[in-house]
Amino acid sequence: MTGAGAAEARPLRVMALDQCADQYALALSPDADLALSPRADDPDAWLRTAAAGRRRMRPTLEAAIAFRPDVVVRYWGGEPRLLARLEATGVRVVTIEDATDFDGIRANIRAVAAALGVPGRGEALAARMDATLPRTAAPGAEPPQRSALYLTAGGFTADAAAMLKAGA
Repeated sequence: MTGAGAAEARPLRVMALDQCADQYALALSPDADLALSPRADDPDAWLRTAAAGRRRMRPTLEAAIAFRPDVVVRYWGGEPRLLARLEATGVRVVTIEDATDFDGIRANIRAVAAALGVPGRGEALAARMDATLPRTAAPGAEPPQRSALYLTAGGFTADAAAMLKAGA
């Protein structure tokens, strides 16, 4: 079979370039032909058990050429030349944006779900998140006004403003 019919005969090919992208791909399109990042099953990966037995690929042009993805999902992974080459060959690249609130998270879920052709799954995932959030606070309590500092194992934070607030 050739042409459009050939593309429809196989599952969607999704390449995730980093651990955050792995989580979105696994949550929204587990039935796709997935190529996950090398960190997909690290101990800090929420969906590490779902990543078990799945293909792993380094985020390189050579790996992408061999895999032939339809969609590439990324947060920080993938160097600019790789991304430009993928887009130039018609691969849809969806970037997960920095989210500082739940509206941002919902927007990311919807954007990735749309790129993967599963908007209904995105809405369902956002709805599950929204249903869970009220159960995380004490009944009748106002959400606590706390601040936090995200610090990576390598000693990096989210931005300079976060470091100033933390007194660093």
